[in-house]
Amino acid sequence: MDITTVNDRHLYQGRVVVQDPADPSRHIELPRRVLRFGPAGWLTVIAALTEDAEIELYPIGRVLAVTDLREVGVPGHASGADD
Repeated sequence: MDITTVNDRHLYQGRVVVQDPADPSRHIELPRRVLRFGPAGWLTVIAALTEDAEIELYPIGRVLAVTDLREVGVPGHASGADD
């Protein structure tokens, strides 16, 4: 599934830190991920904008940090970024 099917606009690249679902006392760092804030209550994360990339949804309550944000353009979609 293409991430733009789920998320039409406002894609960002950044570093994400989430709680480890197997052990909430630990955290997982996800550097250089493409992400979107949504759907409501969730953070949508993908490693790359490829046709076969896996889309992951993290509940906002398990997201510990989102840093180094910059907007990214998606080929064939309008974007406010100058990438």
